[in-house]
Amino acid sequence: MNDLIQQLNDKYKNGEINVKLIFICVGIFVLAFLINSLILKNSTLKVDDYFAAKATLDQFFSQPWGIISYTFFHGSFMHLALNMLMIYFIGQLFLRYFRKENFLTFFLFGGISGALLFMAFSPVLNYGNSLVGASAAVYSLFFALVAYIPKTKIQLMFININIPLDYVGYGLLAFDLVMILSGDNVGGHISHIGGAAFGFLYMKQFEKGNDFLGSLILSLFFRKKVQRQKKVKTPPKDDYEFNSQKVEKQNKIDKILDKISDSGYESLTKEEKDFLFKAGR
Repeated sequence: MNDLIQQLNDKYKNGEINVKLIFICVGIFVLAFLINSLILKNSTLKVDDYFAAKATLDQFFSQPWGIISYTFFHGSFMHLALNMLMIYFIGQLFLRYFRKENFLTFFLFGGISGALLFMAFSPVLNYGNSLVGASAAVYSLFFALVAYIPKTKIQLMFININIPLDYVGYGLLAFDLVMILSGDNVGGHISHIGGAAFGFLYMKQFEKGNDFLGSLILSLFFRKKVQRQKKVKTPPKDDYEFNSQKVEKQNKIDKILDKISDSGYESLTKEEKDFLFKAGR
């Protein structure tokens, strides 16, 4: 048992941000299940109810944290398993192009956008009063990729077919609309659209260098890292060193531009895209 705990601890510490989120969501699900089964077994209210996003404004003000916390709770094992698979695979693709800070920006604010749209349509469509699950946040990540690399092909699970990201996106939105019209989990599918809209629209701003929400994520979750970077002072460069680094930087830019000319922008690695983005600012 100690070995298993140590292995899980190592996987959490060494895992990417999507893997860490999976550990957190699974841990919350197990803990909530135990509390519901052992402590709240005779109660009509369950742990999820205290952390769910609520449908009305009055309920929101009585439980405002739900607009964020609902993302980490799931109503069933299948609900959890499906969302965790999506977090893993979509997260792996997202992290090829972007940093963990960007992942958190799209994940958290995509979830918030899903909850807000859920609230907005509740008085009109009169669906259930609670929402849980990471689906809207996952949609945000996926549709950010749809906006960024729409024609990149991915292989669907269990089907040996490669389909462009934007086609998969159209299919997901069509499915959500059909479910909404059929009256099946209307609030949940509306939240998907909220997450998708945020991911797509914010990525369009992100590509222009407008990452105003990212600075908030940095200050909240990565403050120590930023402070450490600020404390590291570099000595002034002499003219020879400065000119040498300038030539080296330009040579690297030229190689990246040649690669784009030969194979297209999508052939660049994450590091090359980051370097080119910073060089152009």
